[in-house]
Amino acid sequence: MRIYARKGVGELLLNELAEEAKVSNGTVYNYFKSREEVLEAVGIELATEFSHHITAASTGVESGAERMSIGVRMFIERAKREPEWASAVVRIYQYDKNVRSAVIAYVRADVRQGMKQNTLKFNNEDLAVVMVMFATVGAMVAVLDGIEIENIDSLFSEMLLLGLGANPENAKSIANLALPPNAVEPAQTEETSEKKVRAPRRVTSRA
Repeated sequence: MRIYARKGVGELLLNELAEEAKVSNGTVYNYFKSREEVLEAVGIELATEFSHHITAASTGVESGAERMSIGVRMFIERAKREPEWASAVVRIYQYDKNVRSAVIAYVRADVRQGMKQNTLKFNNEDLAVVMVMFATVGAMVAVLDGIEIENIDSLFSEMLLLGLGANPENAKSIANLALPPNAVEPAQTEETSEKKVRAPRRVTSRA
């Protein structure tokens, strides 16, 4: 992940990955045959890991619009706390369709529920999902670029909800709700990161 954050998707060398993870070249080649395979494994791991964390944080929340807001705000807040993680997510997200597909199912479920509950109003579900996903990545890029706006997570969520057809009162109220107590995830340790390189977990997309 640190290599992607520093150098970008196209710059990864498998021997550099082995050096970063402090394992032999042979260990890396046992799992990966190309940097594209590394990209897919790391990207899906990042996407599903944090999506599962968002799902856990949203347990018991019935409002689709509120669940969507929680997820968006958690991505932005983690980008502020862990710029290296956010940089890797942004870079990988742009290049790997499987990573996007791994997130789509979560976003679609919340957006669809918000529509059914008449909190959100939009003309096309696919475009609504794309709007949420790419706008959130854009907000993460803004954070990485050093833009400092007080309560950026809530302000961005409110604007996104307005764009999805929520009325102004609901959008402001939902976006400014306190995040669940378990919304803040401890920073990933280097040891955990190493273990994931040594034994990557392949996840089948839910989309």
